[in-house]
Amino acid sequence: MERQGDAGVETIGGATVIFPPTRGAADEAAREAPIVLGPEIADGAYQVMVGGVPAGYEGPPLHFHPHTDEAFYVAEGELTIVFPDEEFVAPAGTLVFIPRGVVHTVRNHGSAPMRGTIIVSPGDAEHVFEPPPG
Repeated sequence: MERQGDAGVETIGGATVIFPPTRGAADEAAREAPIVLGPEIADGAYQVMVGGVPAGYEGPPLHFHPHTDEAFYVAEGELTIVFPDEEFVAPAGTLVFIPRGVVHTVRNHGSAPMRGTIIVSPGDAEHVFEPPPG
């Protein structure tokens, strides 16, 4: 077993495993950046980011991704998914798939940190943030 530092990432039997932090979402939200498993582990098919956001996080402005699809999995806490004309709260256990071209943003208006995963596909495409048209 190869330990890759303090990040909770290990290689076991040829698989990459991300273990949860000791204090869960609070530790994850305090980390400066998410754990990123780049496209090289999946021949460019996807990129995975595991991390957290603190309570009160306002997120980026409304945007879309012209070249990539994005999926959010909420492991702990909640995430507010915002579209131009509607929004909803995704509680723990929710998976949200946002196809490329759909205008959106995410926020954490909950009272606790959120811990989750973002999957971007294809992983070898540039994951750019474009402002909404108009």
